[in-house]
Amino acid sequence: MNLNEQYETYRNQTSDELMETLIRLTAEQRQTGEMNRSKMEEIYAMLSPMLSENQRARMREIIERLNAPI
Repeated sequence: MNLNEQYETYRNQTSDELMETLIRLTAEQRQTGEMNRSKMEEIYAMLSPMLSENQRARMREIIERLNAPI
């Protein structure tokens, strides 16, 4: 799925729906070994300089939630 297709898939979802989707996709990727805590920290480190303080805090909350046991 290209970026435009992904955008169209998720653009009308509420914040709660997006979180549910993110949790589901992350769980799938954790089970296959594609995602782990270290990878999430790499993503955070890459994106955090571009985010506001509030956005960084929200991203940290999301990462902690995604790292909760499956």
